[in-house]
Amino acid sequence: MSGDEINPAAVAQAVEDEQGDDRWMSQHTRFVQECKDAEPEVLFIGDSMVQLMQQYEIWRELFSPLHALNFGIGGDTTCNVLWRMQNGELDNIRPKVTVVWVGTNNHKHSAEQVAGGILAIAQLLTSRLPKTKVVVLVSEGFHNHHSCVPTLC
Repeated sequence: MSGDEINPAAVAQAVEDEQGDDRWMSQHTRFVQECKDAEPEVLFIGDSMVQLMQQYEIWRELFSPLHALNFGIGGDTTCNVLWRMQNGELDNIRPKVTVVWVGTNNHKHSAEQVAGGILAIAQLLTSRLPKTKVVVLVSEGFHNHHSCVPTLC
């Protein structure tokens, strides 16, 4: 991608409510409320990979004592996570660490675009939460197929 092109994976976008049940927006609204009620030491944000973490005993053992928030929504892309972060999910919280795990669902984007989307998320986090340490996780196999992973490091 040239420097003049807009990266489509780095453009904030809410999910279209194709099911008509307002499920995605309801989850987002719940996360925004959790920001008002909690004082997390750790924030996890991303797609289903993050969402599913709460189902495991290790979450209860390691992360619950840290008052961790899990802002994972299945099916989310980098665009959706950016939108959520820009629309309340970073308000009123000051986590020491923020873990980002997203990109699995960016099927329409190239590896370079996905990396740029993740970088945009990390930049927004460091801008809005300057004291948080940002940890970026990538899915198994991503680094095997995408040569741009080092640009995130």
